[in-house]
Amino acid sequence: MKNVLNKVKIVAVDLKYPMNIGSLARTMDCCGYKDLALVRPCAGWKNMDAVKFSLFGKHVLDSARIYSDLSELKGKNKVLFGFSRRIGKKRNRPIMLTDLVPYINKFYPTKDLVFVLGVESSGLSTDDISVCDHIVTIDTDVVNNYLSLPTAGAIILYEFRRGLAIKERSETLKHHKHDAGQAGVLLERIRELLKKIGFIDNRDKKRVLAKINDIITRLSTSEIKLLHAILKKEEDGKKNKGSKLER
Repeated sequence: MKNVLNKVKIVAVDLKYPMNIGSLARTMDCCGYKDLALVRPCAGWKNMDAVKFSLFGKHVLDSARIYSDLSELKGKNKVLFGFSRRIGKKRNRPIMLTDLVPYINKFYPTKDLVFVLGVESSGLSTDDISVCDHIVTIDTDVVNNYLSLPTAGAIILYEFRRGLAIKERSETLKHHKHDAGQAGVLLERIRELLKKIGFIDNRDKKRVLAKINDIITRLSTSEIKLLHAILKKEEDGKKNKGSKLER
């Protein structure tokens, strides 16, 4: 997840109040984002209000980079997502915020991501929206008025981070299911081997196998694969030995 967040740049355009810049920096730090860019910020944007409202996100504020135009952030390997509640003829086909993670995962898994937020009073202008590759919006049935910049930023950053966490947990679950299947096969192969060498019989196999199963559940995927490879080598060796004796 951290690797994905390292590829995300948060951009605020035309912000007029230093306290909002500080609040955005604080929210970024809370959610694990580090890269802040400001396009045409207000004069004296890094005053005491910005520092006070950034709190423990001051390091994000200190490292913020300044640009005179949003187009400076365009690049071959970058995708710009403009966040706006206003949808019209020139703001069509928006992506819902809740669908952003799967959309990026499907179309831009290796790209650097630029999330663009607009001025406090009216959001992103049509000119700035035109620079962005995509528009991202929220459900207007849930939020029926314009959000403040700090609130909008918090919702966006949290929701994207939450989407990443869900994706990560889903992948981990799939991984664990695969591991569990491989572990079960390994236990069965060991059971067959122990029966062949007379180490277990029908009376004590449950006690012995229960202990072996406890050991297997603590193994990593690579360790399970290694034991499978060892058992396969042993089985292949027996087959080759049997073939030579038959000759």
